[in-house]
Amino acid sequence: MSDLPAALAFLGVQEPFEKASVAVLPVPYDLTTTYQPGARFGPRAILTASLDVELFDDELRWDPSRAGIHTLDPLEPIASGPEAMVGLIAGAVRGVFHAGKFPLLLGGDHSITIGALAAVHTDWENPWILHFDAHADLREEYQGTPFSHACVMARARESFECMQVGVRSWSEEEDAVLWERPERVLRVADVEGNLGTAAARLCEVLGDPVYVTVDLDCLDPAIMPATGTPEPGGLSWRALTYLLRVVAEQRHVVGFDVTELSPIPGLIAPDFLAARLAAKMIGYVFHPRPDRLSSSGGS
Repeated sequence: MSDLPAALAFLGVQEPFEKASVAVLPVPYDLTTTYQPGARFGPRAILTASLDVELFDDELRWDPSRAGIHTLDPLEPIASGPEAMVGLIAGAVRGVFHAGKFPLLLGGDHSITIGALAAVHTDWENPWILHFDAHADLREEYQGTPFSHACVMARARESFECMQVGVRSWSEEEDAVLWERPERVLRVADVEGNLGTAAARLCEVLGDPVYVTVDLDCLDPAIMPATGTPEPGGLSWRALTYLLRVVAEQRHVVGFDVTELSPIPGLIAPDFLAARLAAKMIGYVFHPRPDRLSSSGGS
């Protein structure tokens, strides 16, 4: 396990692996990015920004680090191709599951999720995948590989029931596939128009347990410009965090990833947002759950 000093660990805390509930796995890999490279620098940027995230969460009135967080050593990328990287990630995540820990992956491009899902498939019974993304990611293959970041949900659908939130860009070939089950798609307008209704619909459809994957381009580029493939429009911070909290409080979330942060030199706000999002998800999953959501949620 990692011997990272606390100063380099997520949130600046490093619980011994044996005592931790959360295992943070940095995956600095971006071989399949297609527009703007740089997601390989995302994990380091998130870890660095996390050192200035306030440990006490004002929304939950609870410190997520109390869950016990251990940051693993970053996975060294394999240059032979995306399929080999999928296998490496799957093995690492499977080790986290077998140790009884909650995996939190820091990407890296979105293809890292394919590896995580391979571990989810073998370690959990009938899990669902909840996918936040600007893109449908339903291509059967892209640029010569079925393990591209553009193929994540095509691979997920081979083994899982899935729900997609925030999508607003897809190809003609993906269109029919995306809308086979329209109740499993929440577009930005569906969410931002009535957040409470969107949350209710999400939980009406979504099964249990759930693995959650967040491509940061699901957010509006006004607040998250630092992605490889930004799309106009997008979810607000309030909408994304509210939906994540609803899911965490009403479903068994078994793992989480944050992908596609491509840091922009001199612009640290997106790095901090990604770090805060990861910290919040730990809080949502592990804080003592109330009988019902607080009144601070959507309308």
